[in-house]
Amino acid sequence: MSTRILVVLALVLAACSLPVIRSEQDRWVLQAEELVRAGEYRGALEAYRRALNDSPRNAAAERALIGLAGLYVTPENPHRDYRRALETFERLLKEYPESASVDEARAWRELLSAFLAQRDEAERARQEADRARQEVERARQEMQRVRQDLERLKQVELELERQRRR
Repeated sequence: MSTRILVVLALVLAACSLPVIRSEQDRWVLQAEELVRAGEYRGALEAYRRALNDSPRNAAAERALIGLAGLYVTPENPHRDYRRALETFERLLKEYPESASVDEARAWRELLSAFLAQRDEAERARQEADRARQEVERARQEMQRVRQDLERLKQVELELERQRRR
């Protein structure tokens, strides 16, 4: 009889260690996490989004936001999007201010905000440099045209001088 009790106890303990899937939302989050581990980033993005669609604010939605935000900054993810990551971290902070991930989300928010501001500034500088290069090229072409006009004028002047001498 004690062997049966030990077997039943072992089965109960084993069952307790299995993850409990409470909802479809939990299944989407688990699927997304598995897809991330497998490097299937597009599928993971879709699964996280499905977990967040029309869902209540709960632990699964919080995990989905954390996972989605992290996925948006994953270097290996060809679909990474730093602006969406920032928006997602901000959503997490707004919707789950008591989350255990608040400090991490704030750090990411600050880092991404600074990075995006610098990237935007670099893009503006690049555009300004492109405009300056175009202006320099227009000025070079105008200078070339003026030189050609000057050469023609010199030729006309020489021709007029020859005609006067005759």
